[in-house]
Amino acid sequence: MKNRFPRFGWAATTAALLAVLLGLAAPAARAETTPATPSAGKMADLRSGKSTLKVGTDASFPPFEFTDANGTKIGFDIDVVRELASKSGIKNVEFVQMPFGNIVPALQANQIDVGASAIYISPERAKVVDFSEIYYPGGLGMFVSTSNDTVKTLADLAGKKVAVQVGTKSVEWLRQNQPQAELVQVQTNDQMFSSVKLGQADAVVTGQPGGRYFIHEQGGLKQVGERLTNENYGFAFQKSDSDIREAFNTALKDMQSSGDFTKATAKWFGDESSTATGPTKEHSLFNVSSITNSWGPLMQGLGTTLQIIALSLALSLLFGMLGGFAKLSHIRPIRWIGKVYVSVVRGTPFIVQLFFIYFGLPQLGIQLSPMVAGILALGLYSGSYVTEIVRGAIQSVDKGQMEAARSCGMSSASALRHVIIPQAFLRMLPPLGNEFVSLTKNSALVSFVTISELFLVGQTIISRTFDALTVYVFIGLVYYVLTNIIGLAANAIEKKMAVYI
Repeated sequence: MKNRFPRFGWAATTAALLAVLLGLAAPAARAETTPATPSAGKMADLRSGKSTLKVGTDASFPPFEFTDANGTKIGFDIDVVRELASKSGIKNVEFVQMPFGNIVPALQANQIDVGASAIYISPERAKVVDFSEIYYPGGLGMFVSTSNDTVKTLADLAGKKVAVQVGTKSVEWLRQNQPQAELVQVQTNDQMFSSVKLGQADAVVTGQPGGRYFIHEQGGLKQVGERLTNENYGFAFQKSDSDIREAFNTALKDMQSSGDFTKATAKWFGDESSTATGPTKEHSLFNVSSITNSWGPLMQGLGTTLQIIALSLALSLLFGMLGGFAKLSHIRPIRWIGKVYVSVVRGTPFIVQLFFIYFGLPQLGIQLSPMVAGILALGLYSGSYVTEIVRGAIQSVDKGQMEAARSCGMSSASALRHVIIPQAFLRMLPPLGNEFVSLTKNSALVSFVTISELFLVGQTIISRTFDALTVYVFIGLVYYVLTNIIGLAANAIEKKMAVYI
């Protein structure tokens, strides 16, 4: 019995495909690689307009940073950074949205130049990044529901659920000062306060200014006691960017002496003494205005999501075909590569792979843009499952089909193309449809590397409106429609192909 996949034919084909893939990937990686720039040279480029100052921020913490209905980032930090950059002679500033916990890693990976997101100056953070002079007094505050009279001091948090934001000072401070508290760690600012209002947590420990602003805007909470700590806010910089840090410090002193800083403070904070408590402000269950007022940013986010899905789908098919053929190869090293690819990628969480590509590779000298990193990670992850779909479908075709085709005088390549692949392709369609539905849903996770797709846009809207129910229902409906379109398309292709087999 002759082998369905001749040793040298498939080895050459697989090697050629792998070479093409590596040839396409290498220039992209080189293009995205950003070598470390000396601080003086970087500052000169920023002042000349050749480079853009990238500022990492989590625009979900009003009044420091959040977005308006048009998706524009606004807030105290945003205004101050723009003014500091202007006074420093920096022409172009870009604010990059990212989860708070990713800001310091992004600075270390040279993905951003400045971190501006109400960041507490702490000895631990100062080991890996540099800070500006203090620009605003912070300190942690403790907030509970207005109906809660059981929590009055820090000692009362023992055995209680306390909501904190991932990566913030609150986490470590509570572990050291109230280890008996049960921490409920969430990703965004609005999730912290909502968890208390919904009864999922007993208290919130967060920055006092942010807590007071929430009370002023939404009510339903009250502050217990005074500030728990006396930490202060500062802007974070890469260790190598001393020129940018010094320029910001000089500009900050200028703002403070000229009165511009006082004006910015009054604009965003007003009279904080009147916002220590407040009644719950009533809202309807569903607020369509939360969607209609932000329709433009939502549609832009949807466009980005569709782009991510389309490119990741194509990449997953490429990786899947390469991996499937590699696992069927009779060349042991190539077959081994296919097995390792599937084993490693399927055996580790997608979010770990995404963070490794975006935050880990820069430490190896390969720096990819958020979009490239997100699409590559999603394509690699989905491709590992497509690999098994391709392998299983081809192997499911009876071996006699190849033997019959060869006995009719067809070459191995011709038999594969005209006999084996058409049958295998029909068998691939149902599992491929399911995999592409999973890819579509997983695309929301790329928001963790600052890609402003639909889910991330939704989170920024919630940080402004605190209307999680309406926004998440809308996003869920959009993904429901997308996944059903993919399912219907797969079924239609399957029925169409069945006619020819």
